[in-house]
Amino acid sequence: MIVDSHVHVGRWKYPPIEDYLPAMARTGVKGAVLVQFIGNADNSYLTGLVAAHPGRFAAVAMVEADTHGAPAHVARLAATGLVRGVRLWAETRSPGPDPLALWRAIAAEGLVASVRGPLEDIASPRFAALLAELPELRVRLEHVGFTTYPDADRAAFDRFLALAARPLTYTMWGGFHANSGTPYPYPDADPYLRETVAAYGARRITWSGDWNRPDPAPGDYAAAVRHVLERPYLTEDDQRQILGGTARELFGLAP
Repeated sequence: MIVDSHVHVGRWKYPPIEDYLPAMARTGVKGAVLVQFIGNADNSYLTGLVAAHPGRFAAVAMVEADTHGAPAHVARLAATGLVRGVRLWAETRSPGPDPLALWRAIAAEGLVASVRGPLEDIASPRFAALLAELPELRVRLEHVGFTTYPDADRAAFDRFLALAARPLTYTMWGGFHANSGTPYPYPDADPYLRETVAAYGARRITWSGDWNRPDPAPGDYAAAVRHVLERPYLTEDDQRQILGGTARELFGLAP
């Protein structure tokens, strides 16, 4: 069962779910993690879709992270049973006496922190210290830690790989159309992806087909599936995990 772990839909900025459903059907994608887009802390559209399609969709919400009320907002979202994660930046810190208050709330509610870069922030000692402070927090580092190919800072990428030593840290394959210096099948990304599999293992890697990419060409979404299937360093079990198994387990989607 293929699961896209990072899909943007909405009432504005991004197309509605009705535009995405045909792409799912054509490509054989059976489930999706609907991830809130930047600048929108109204998660009602996403939670409504999860309620209407139980087991098929999961929601990753956003909150106004720089406000004192953000941790309480996380608790309210978790109480609905319709949200599986919260999206924020690696450098996000709360106002007030506890800069990790929002992160603590995500961990306390058993949600996933879906973390944006850039790579320099994800690979910073400051972020590593945050993770060490919250060993129970599940973290998904979006877009291979926002690595760019082939010119990623090698030391920063090594620190991103080192975060895999923490068993509750996951990452996500996606964003290659934007972060690679070459077109599909993005050969300049392959050395980095091979190292990511070696460090994290396929059971801690989710996948996205970048359905929301600007000006997609026909067949781009199906090509994103083939991109995983054609990596010679992946076993069949690796492929199954990356294309759906990990996302189902991490975000609680139906088998």
